[in-house]
Amino acid sequence: MAKYLVSYRKTDSPGQKPEWASFTTTSDASLEAHAIRERVDKRMSVLGEQLWGSGEVVWAGKGRLDDVLWKREEAAPDVSIVYGLVDEEK
Repeated sequence: MAKYLVSYRKTDSPGQKPEWASFTTTSDASLEAHAIRERVDKRMSVLGEQLWGSGEVVWAGKGRLDDVLWKREEAAPDVSIVYGLVDEEK
């Protein structure tokens, strides 16, 4: 089963500085940007968060957890969601 790290820029109230929130999800199938966006929207609605940025979803590729987190930090400032496939350490 594939494990994905999903990070999104969120705010709790208008005018607040955005910060990254992250979670992992597993799937038997390859997840596409629209499926990731649906999962983020569902999580934000439960937590009362607002998505910050352009709403763009960016694929960070495959790598170790720290690699995917590093690629997240390299995303353009207006990118809202970054996700990547996380290698399982054996």
